Amino acid sequence: MGTIIERRTRRGIATFQAKIRFSGLRIVSRTFSSREDAETWLRATEPELKARSLETAREQAHAKLVEEFRERPRIVADLLHRNLREETVRKKGAEAEAFHTRSILKYPLARIHLENLHRRDIKEWVEQRLQDVAPSTVNRELNILNAAFKLAANEWDVAFCKSVLITVRRPQNPPSRVRRLSVEEETALRRAGEETRNPYVLSILDLALETAMRRGEILGLEWERISFEHRSIQLIDTKNGTPRGVPLSRRAMEELTRLKQVAARELGCTREIDAGPVFPGLTINAFKLAFVRMVDRAKVQNFRFHDLRHEATSRLFEKGLSQMEVATITGHKDIRMLARYTHLQVKDLARKLD
Repeated sequence: MGTIIERRTRRGIATFQAKIRFSGLRIVSRTFSSREDAETWLRATEPELKARSLETAREQAHAKLVEEFRERPRIVADLLHRNLREETVRKKGAEAEAFHTRSILKYPLARIHLENLHRRDIKEWVEQRLQDVAPSTVNRELNILNAAFKLAANEWDVAFCKSVLITVRRPQNPPSRVRRLSVEEETALRRAGEETRNPYVLSILDLALETAMRRGEILGLEWERISFEHRSIQLIDTKNGTPRGVPLSRRAMEELTRLKQVAARELGCTREIDAGPVFPGLTINAFKLAFVRMVDRAKVQNFRFHDLRHEATSRLFEKGLSQMEVATITGHKDIRMLARYTHLQVKDLARKLD
């Protein structure tokens, strides 16, 4: 729209500046010696600039539609790739979700056009996938697919066949894994750990058995989160997102004290270290490789790092702790997750019946 601004010089001479503003265009202005000339210019110029503004707006709207069409997923693979870029990267379990997503992308399901996708296609993928992996893995990947489909329908304006948004029948998960560590196996692991080049493997083994912490929680430990005075660790970044305190046994305290002394010597510190990572420079992948080598060298069969959490939890029950006390230490939000350990308390219950 046009406006006229009157200005006067120090000598009182009047000038009239005409300005025209339209969305999408730069401001156009001219200065005249009379208001009549400024109004005449505005009447002659405004229609042309208005037409240019409308054309610019149409071009921008068209460009936006083209861009939206280009970004809109066409096949399942497009949808999963966009989900990786925009959603997965923000999650705590991004690495694991990305791994499962890449596995889904290898199957024919990923090449089906979204407009032609039906529930039967997902059921066929489930049957194909069950030939390669366990039911629990298929269920995890179904969670990823369902979340991606619902996000695309609700926020990306992707049209699906209605049946796609209905969860298919899930394969039954196998019974929860129960793998205890025998005294002989633990001895073999410690002996093998002494021959492993990674200096932290045995320390992490001890902390896992004494605290029931997860691998990521141990590898992410920082000295400022450990209270030697109160014999506890304050975990902030946990799997379920809820901070928790972990009490430390005498054995765990001894190992952490030793690690602190070693770190001080390596850094040449005369004072006690009170900040920084407990396991500096140790990546998850490096530890995975070191742990697998230790297990192989010890000739312990069918044993994973997460089995240490089960073993540690079992030992807590064997020490006589209640379910609520154990849940406080391990961080289980659902007390039912600890139901499989109740058989360890039967001998104590039998004594109470005497």
